[in-house]
Amino acid sequence: MKTIIAATNFSEVSNHAVDFAADVAKAVKARLIIFNVVNIVPAMSDAQLPLDACGATIEETDKLLSELLLKTKKRVNNEIEIEAVYKVGSVIRELDALCDREAPFAVFIASQFVTVLERLVLGTYSVTIAKYSSFPVIVIPPLATMNGFKKVGLAVDLTGSDSLQWPFLRSWLKPFHPQTDIVYVSSGSAGSAKEVPMTVEIQEQLDNFNLKYHFLANDNIVDGIKEYIIKNAPDLLIMFVQKHGIFHKSITKAFIKEPPVPVMFFSSKLKGAFR
Repeated sequence: MKTIIAATNFSEVSNHAVDFAADVAKAVKARLIIFNVVNIVPAMSDAQLPLDACGATIEETDKLLSELLLKTKKRVNNEIEIEAVYKVGSVIRELDALCDREAPFAVFIASQFVTVLERLVLGTYSVTIAKYSSFPVIVIPPLATMNGFKKVGLAVDLTGSDSLQWPFLRSWLKPFHPQTDIVYVSSGSAGSAKEVPMTVEIQEQLDNFNLKYHFLANDNIVDGIKEYIIKNAPDLLIMFVQKHGIFHKSITKAFIKEPPVPVMFFSSKLKGAFR
């Protein structure tokens, strides 16, 4: 059975990401884990929370998780298995440990996070989580709704030197059978000799996913991808975060902080296989 992890700090936007994850889990009949970390070392600080504050935070976390669990079960009509889990410690470490144990189909986080009581959970970590996770991470904007991922945009760098994680991508697309738009933004100066081999590889790797190609000319890659989104309205944008090539700099960061649609990130650290 597939497992989906939805991280929350109980803010409205992060609980919305949990709702979205629950809808995806119901669609693919996956198990859902709602996850929170009580961060005993607040972000951007070396000081730990006082013991009494930490205790109060843990008590409040129990209450909020229980309420969110009941709400989410009601949302999916108890049709899937849902578990609520919290840990006390470092956000990145605890989320990585959970992912290593569960090998999730995806990790869902909100595009915006705010603090609740003493929690600075995920507030400054969304970029790190999305760019360096060993499993796919989907960043959910505040108003996004799940409608089946009928159309998916795949932003690619046809001149990049990194190999892409095709088995992961095929495994992810398979349950949804979407129209898959291949989106490539170029200033017009890229050499066709570099672009053609990658285009052939994409066709070979994703031949069963109703491919459509969108070659866009724009000196600003972020703007070019956003232009594609405005004109074509994909349900999901997929980006590979690579060590080399165009997607390893601030381009992915822009889509983590302010995604116009749900955005899934495949990092170069992907490992293992979905369960």
